[in-house]
Amino acid sequence: MLTSQEIEQQTEKKPKFTGKQLVMLDSNATNKTINTQAKNASLKLATFSDYKNDVQDFYKAFDEADGIVFEQFGVAVVNEQKEEQVSMLTRSSGSKNTFIYSEPERYVYALNDSFEEFMRGYKSAVDNIFSKITNKGKISSVQGSSFLDDSVASWGIHATNILKTKFTGKGVNMAILDTGFNLKHPDFVGRSITSKSFIRGQRVNDQNGHGSHCTGILTGDIKKLTGRRYGVAKDANIFIGKVLSNAGDGSDSGILAGMEWAITNGCKIISMSLGASVEPNEDFSNIYNDLAKKALSKGTLIIAAAGNDSRRDRDKIAPVNHPANCPAIMAVAAVDNHSNVANFSCGGINPNGGQVDIAAPGVDIYSSWKSPDDYNSISGTSMATPYVAGIAALYWEENPKATASDIWLYLIQNAKRLILNASDVGAGLVQAPK
Repeated sequence: MLTSQEIEQQTEKKPKFTGKQLVMLDSNATNKTINTQAKNASLKLATFSDYKNDVQDFYKAFDEADGIVFEQFGVAVVNEQKEEQVSMLTRSSGSKNTFIYSEPERYVYALNDSFEEFMRGYKSAVDNIFSKITNKGKISSVQGSSFLDDSVASWGIHATNILKTKFTGKGVNMAILDTGFNLKHPDFVGRSITSKSFIRGQRVNDQNGHGSHCTGILTGDIKKLTGRRYGVAKDANIFIGKVLSNAGDGSDSGILAGMEWAITNGCKIISMSLGASVEPNEDFSNIYNDLAKKALSKGTLIIAAAGNDSRRDRDKIAPVNHPANCPAIMAVAAVDNHSNVANFSCGGINPNGGQVDIAAPGVDIYSSWKSPDDYNSISGTSMATPYVAGIAALYWEENPKATASDIWLYLIQNAKRLILNASDVGAGLVQAPK
């Protein structure tokens, strides 16, 4: 078993950039103007719709052409070693310039906290609780409430008041972009699931577990063998986009493909328990922020995990990850069952964007898993994110004519305020509609 130091060393070695370039296109650009200007720079670009018969084959664009254009968002991804051509396109002057600006494509990763770091943070939290024991032998809780797993439901379901709401997410299309899903899970028999893989050579069926866990929290119901509730929006329509490999990694290209697919299928909410670490004072991605604003205007709310890079027991608070650090994407922090911020949860410390918007249960969370285990308890802001996404579906069922921006406000306005810094938990602990 790896030590905490070894895990951190491995985390630091994770590659950050793929070598490809993301390029924002003018919103009024046509395929003709895109192709003409690209050709003038000796580039050939395919379009995502060219590969609609087998979405996984969109990767062929990087072999058959120099990159691909995602039409819904107006973003192109250009191959490695084409920096000079991209620079030529983006620095061209004139009001009719189609290629606006570029930034490097990133690798992204599944965001569940390591067991070793969780246990070390848990021990620190226990020590902290015992330090608050009064002379009468009672625990003085800062938040004044705690929640436990019981025979009825997991603690996260209790903490977010899911059992007290009449809404189930019925009729709301939900996209989970992750490592896929355990399509034969016993608790999802009979559920309608639309799925696509955006990972070359891998099917949707989840061999990692992370995507199955997040899907269970967001759209699951009960464990059929025991009747214990662990899922939020049990009647939502499920769209599974496999954008992370079975090893738990991917890139912006796959994320963009999954997002475009989700919006094309009318998904109201896109839940992304994935990300990449950023440095203090590092700016957010303008391309992701611009496309998130476009998604909002199209009626889709994007919700993403804040990240797990903090080690609060050692006074280390890391900034919110990419892409959750974009102002137009809702960033979700994690709290434990005492409503205290999780040891690993990233904070809103960067001055230009990167704030935490809301918090949800994210420590020792029980949900569905890959076969043959089918169930597991893990920790991370990845686990917190589908709670918020699922509750967003409940608000959308309650308010079917609401805009994506309206749903954002409902989540924020109805969150349970916590006696914690807003930079750590945003508006507070997400709550289901009454």
